[in-house]
Amino acid sequence: MRPAVAWIAVLGLGLGGCDDGKHHLHPEAGMDAAPPPWWRPTLGMAKDWDIQLAAPYELTMRSTMYDLDLWAVTTATTIDYGDGMPITVPAGPLAGKIAELHARGVKVVCHFDTGAIHLTDPDAKKFPGYSATMVPNRPDAPIAGSVIGWSVSETNNLEERYLDIREASRPLWTKYMWKRFDLAKQIGCDGIDGDRNNSNSSASPPYSGFDIGALEVLSWYHELAMQSHMRELAAGMRNGQNVPSLVDTGATEFDFMFIDRCGEYGDCDMTRPFIQLQRVVFAIDYVTNEFSGMPNVQAGICQTQQRAQVSEGLIKDDAISSVRTQCTP
Repeated sequence: MRPAVAWIAVLGLGLGGCDDGKHHLHPEAGMDAAPPPWWRPTLGMAKDWDIQLAAPYELTMRSTMYDLDLWAVTTATTIDYGDGMPITVPAGPLAGKIAELHARGVKVVCHFDTGAIHLTDPDAKKFPGYSATMVPNRPDAPIAGSVIGWSVSETNNLEERYLDIREASRPLWTKYMWKRFDLAKQIGCDGIDGDRNNSNSSASPPYSGFDIGALEVLSWYHELAMQSHMRELAAGMRNGQNVPSLVDTGATEFDFMFIDRCGEYGDCDMTRPFIQLQRVVFAIDYVTNEFSGMPNVQAGICQTQQRAQVSEGLIKDDAISSVRTQCTP
């Protein structure tokens, strides 16, 4: 997700465990190849989709797909890491809902951080450098051996912290991250929406606290798509349009793309490689209460999305609850 910017620009635009060291990969399906063994949405089939990551939830609408928080839809379970220190995961507020949605023919994509963690996540203690109180803040560097960096925001969500996604550091923590992928498969998720991956230090603030270059980000996105497909889960690429060539390569590896605030930032055109391959782009823009009475803002956002041929576009509230406006009915 990306921070908000000045809305005047928008108004102007609108009015004008599975990894054993071997890669058990399924072949990627090209345009003329057989479909993959995992779900992949087709253009137009998911216009009525929704993303809900916080209460109040509303899952009774006739949607083709919901994007829901992994921890919210998890039933009470234990994650065994093989180290004698399993983690107990409590039932989330939407426990059991995946089965109900599947019974209605609805697909469920599970959202969770893959390039960051919340210090309140059930498995956060597994990540090297974890501390409920002693965490690095700008400009202090993370302590030696820690994979937990700075907050993803300079002003809020201080418990959400970037992870060190550099290839040399991944052996320290990815075995814990892949357990999240296993959990998603276990509870019935159809795909994965992994967030907070574009943390390269050349991007605009906030920074991660680690010297992460664009090539490391490219490598990390590739790994995420591969780990999803190893479990026969659809892979959603979230953002990354600020990383050179990432969207071009990602369009051939990922099954669909999520992009935040492209109507606001005016960069919906960056999704073109996905659209050219006829892979779905789910665009999410946000209108806070401050602008709820300004219909031109919403109209401008939708027009910007549609000019870029993004047909699966939504406008959500900042909490990302059940509040939604669908740009193309």
